[in-house]
Amino acid sequence: PQINNLCQLIKYTILFRRMKEFREMMEDIRTSWLNATEENRRIFRRNAKIGSKVVIGIAITMYSGGLSYRIFTPFLSGKVVLPNNVTIRMLSCPGYFVFIDGQVTPNYEIIYVLQIFGGFFTYSAQCATMGVYAMLCLHMCSLMRTLTNKMKELSDQSDMSESAVQEKIADIVEHRTKIKRFSTNLDRIIPSICFFEMIDDTLIVCSLGYCIIMDWEDSNAISIVIYLTIQTSCTLSNFAMCYIGQLFIDESETVRRTCSTLNWYRFPMNKARYLVLVIIISNYRIKITAAKVVEVSLATFTDIMKTSMGYLNVLRTAL
Repeated sequence: PQINNLCQLIKYTILFRRMKEFREMMEDIRTSWLNATEENRRIFRRNAKIGSKVVIGIAITMYSGGLSYRIFTPFLSGKVVLPNNVTIRMLSCPGYFVFIDGQVTPNYEIIYVLQIFGGFFTYSAQCATMGVYAMLCLHMCSLMRTLTNKMKELSDQSDMSESAVQEKIADIVEHRTKIKRFSTNLDRIIPSICFFEMIDDTLIVCSLGYCIIMDWEDSNAISIVIYLTIQTSCTLSNFAMCYIGQLFIDESETVRRTCSTLNWYRFPMNKARYLVLVIIISNYRIKITAAKVVEVSLATFTDIMKTSMGYLNVLRTAL
């Protein structure tokens, strides 16, 4: 719990420190929706549904597993009697309380309730940051898909007048500028959130693997179910983050491929040069990274799971 609390605090702090960029992106999302055609709005809705399903799945498993851990673990652990005949009542988040005695009534009960509420706020922060991540990244995917459609429409219609060509090229250049601005703001928020979320989920999966092995030997079925639920939530969170990152990469690759096959040479030279700049910029693949250290993709998720399973296999062999 302490690792999770620290990581969620760091992520929420990062989000608050970047509130200016976040407000700008929210305004861009609002403007994009208001100015979008019905076809583009269908793209926005489709990606928004993906984000909502991801966040709902994470929230259900996180709240059920996390709150069950905070509520039931102290009772499942039982009481510890020290050699000097002092009874220690366990807490879900053990700590050393300097100024109060955490074992006497009502101090123990107050701490117990506060830890439950603290867990609720921690899990809310985790779901909120994952929701922000999904919303911003999937909106970026929608913008790239819209750009791809605009370029395909321009390339397919060869009988347009020069004024219509000029209007569509100007629209494409303006849309590409919006994507660049949104991507710049996105890069100031998302990498740090991804980094700490990856560390948090990986450490929790490994730690709970050890707890499951220990409780398996003691035949503690309730604890095992709780730990498996939390593990499922962390694995789902990691998978959702990497899956959205993969969608991001795929859309960027689609834009690059569409730009490479665009028949820009059919347009007037003074208009085509603007498209050439768009093509050059689009050849650089846009991707999500975790603190600019590792790429967020399904390949990374596979590596994380391999590492976690290898750690659990070592524990199983050693214990």
